[in-house]
Amino acid sequence: MKKIQIGIFTNRKKDKDLNITNRVVELIRKYGMHPHLAGDLSDSQKVRVPYDSVFAMENSDFVISLGGDGTLLRTARTIFKYDIPVLGINLGTVGFLAEVEKNEIEKAIERLSKGDFKLKNRMVLSALVDRNGETVYKSIALNDVVVSRDGLSRIIRLKVLVDGQFIDSFPGDGVIISTPTGSTAYTLSAGGPIVQPDMRLMITTPICPHILYSRSFITSPEKELSLSVNDDYPDSATMTLDGQEGFNIVAGDRITIRQADKDIRFVSINSGINFYDVLRAKIRV
Repeated sequence: MKKIQIGIFTNRKKDKDLNITNRVVELIRKYGMHPHLAGDLSDSQKVRVPYDSVFAMENSDFVISLGGDGTLLRTARTIFKYDIPVLGINLGTVGFLAEVEKNEIEKAIERLSKGDFKLKNRMVLSALVDRNGETVYKSIALNDVVVSRDGLSRIIRLKVLVDGQFIDSFPGDGVIISTPTGSTAYTLSAGGPIVQPDMRLMITTPICPHILYSRSFITSPEKELSLSVNDDYPDSATMTLDGQEGFNIVAGDRITIRQADKDIRFVSINSGINFYDVLRAKIRV
C-alpha cells in the first residue's frame, strides 16, 4: 500500500531551531506516512529529511503549513496550481486560517493518517492587469486584492464597474476586493462586513474614502469586477495580493477581478469548530 506523502512548509521565523518541524517529521513517520520538506531551509541538516520544494509539491497528497496565517497564505498560493489540500498549524498569535494549535499537532497528524478529517473549499480570486490592450500581470488571491496609492502619493480615484456597469468612482486611499475568507483581514479594519468563510461572494470596500458615505458592496462570484485609475492620475499606485505579492499600477491600467477557476482546499481536523467561537476568541487577542 502506497504511503501518504506529506509536504511541509516551515516559517523559519516562527520555528527558528526547527524543533517543531522535526517533531512534525517524526510524527508523520510514526503514523505511517512519508514527509517531504519544501521551502528554503538553508541549514536543513537540522531536519533529518532532504528538501526540494518542487518535488514536495509534485508528489505530496497533503501539505502542512507551520507558521501563522501569513505562512498559510503563502503556502496556499504556492501550491494552488498543484491542487493539494493544506493543513495549517498555528505557530503565531491570531491564526484565523491555521486552525491547529501546537498542543494539537499529534492529534491532527494521527487523524490525517486515518482519513479522519474534512476538506473545506475556500473561494479564490483571479486578478489580471491590462495595459494598452495587453495583459501584463496575472495572479491569484485567497484573502484579498488591494489597489491603493503609494505611500507619498496623493488621493487616488478608482472607477469600479461590475460586469461593465458603472458602480461608482471612489476617491481615497484605495479599494479592497475581498473573499469571505479575507473578510476578517484588511477588509475588517476598513469597516467591511464579517462573512462566513464558506460562502461565495466578493466584497468591495473603499479605504479611507474622501466622500461622505463609506459602505462596502457585495457581488456574486459569477460577476466580474473592473477597476481603473483615472487617466490623468500623475502618481503611481500598487496592486497587492494577500499582502504577499505586489504590482505597480499606472494611469489607464484596467484591473479585472473574478472568481478563480478552482478553489483552495483546507484540511479541517476540528470538525466541530465554530467560526464565531474562533472569531470571538481571536479578535480580542
